[in-house]
Amino acid sequence: MKLRGFQINVLRLGGVLLLGGLLSGLGGCRMVSTVRQVQEQPQRNWFTSTVYLRGTVGDRAPLIEAQLYELEDSTGKIWVLSRTQPPEPGEQVLIKGQVRYQVIEIAGQNLGDVYIEEEQQLEPES
Repeated sequence: MKLRGFQINVLRLGGVLLLGGLLSGLGGCRMVSTVRQVQEQPQRNWFTSTVYLRGTVGDRAPLIEAQLYELEDSTGKIWVLSRTQPPEPGEQVLIKGQVRYQVIEIAGQNLGDVYIEEEQQLEPES
């Protein structure tokens, strides 16, 4: 009988630990990448994963149905495509988005570059 009670308690503890791990993963525990990591690791499958970036908003450029803004961190700059109102220049932001690549071919040369398609602007963590 005692062994059965022990097994049930172990299962309960395992469930609590699993639930706690899931909830912390949903909370504020994000892996924030740098601009350099996104630009210099082409072997990583960025195009099917979500990336979090933190930085300062620089230049902005309006498009017909979206906005572009430049995000700068201590490692570099990258353009972010936003379908919502972009943050103001100089503002510190934390964003969630997908890495995209735009091919720009001029005279047979590929001058394309990566950019971020913003999914969400998040509250910067302290």
